[in-house]
Amino acid sequence: ASGESSSASVRVFKGGSAEVLFGAKQNLLGCIERGDDDGVEDAVKELAGLNPTPAPARSEKLLGSWQLAWSRQASSSNPFQRAFAKYSTKNLQILSANGLENYIELGPMTVSARAPIEAVSDERTEVSISTIDIALFGNTVKTMEMTPKPGRGAGWVEQTFLDDEMRISVGNKGSVFVHV
Repeated sequence: ASGESSSASVRVFKGGSAEVLFGAKQNLLGCIERGDDDGVEDAVKELAGLNPTPAPARSEKLLGSWQLAWSRQASSSNPFQRAFAKYSTKNLQILSANGLENYIELGPMTVSARAPIEAVSDERTEVSISTIDIALFGNTVKTMEMTPKPGRGAGWVEQTFLDDEMRISVGNKGSVFVHV
């Protein structure tokens, strides 16, 4: 960072827990809009302590279509994951009782990765990508069936914050995701 504090652009909300939660979410969204990654990371930590959803990995609120608003990719994350987060024009995660689909648009190309998911604790969801489709102009050009390598099981994400409008999760390699 440049050494400048991001706190000058953070608003302080006072009141009951609903107002504090609203303010924390607004601060996070403002930091994302301004490109203030340090501020986003601070806001993510604050919201983890304000999570209104008990057992978020088991909650029905988790299901639905979520747009990636911000991510910090760990250096150990898959290079495709890092590139998709940076260059995609649309990056959705669609969760259902049957699994998840990561749907990414990169101009005329789309990548769709599907995986079964399982809540293995109140916060942790196990994910194992099973199929990846690559399409150009709406036509699938390649389908890859994925099989775990020996000694490398499924990945996981911990749901650190979940409400009806926002989801924050941390992956097993340290990547952080904010979905709205």
